[in-house]
Amino acid sequence: MDEQTIGEAYARLQQARTALWRAAEQAIQARLTLEKERAARLMTGEIAGKNEAEREARARELLTSLYEAVEVAEADERRARLDYDLARLEVERIEALLRWLSKG
Repeated sequence: MDEQTIGEAYARLQQARTALWRAAEQAIQARLTLEKERAARLMTGEIAGKNEAEREARARELLTSLYEAVEVAEADERRARLDYDLARLEVERIEALLRWLSKG
């Protein structure tokens, strides 16, 4: 265990946290874009139906690419969260090893 190993683990954690933030922001933006377009289509009557299920089906038909963009962004966010969690576990492992080494 050396300074470089510790520094690299913290750098990976920082990069993973930044990537997670970016992915979360992209997912939020994708959802906002979808909701904005869905609301606009509801107002014009393009999305209509007897009940919410019919309206949702029509929205998915009309806005397929936006729904897909949300799904992709959310999947990217989940992957970024996994990468962050793994980087955090490595930092915690190093911290535990350092505590153990300092006792011995």
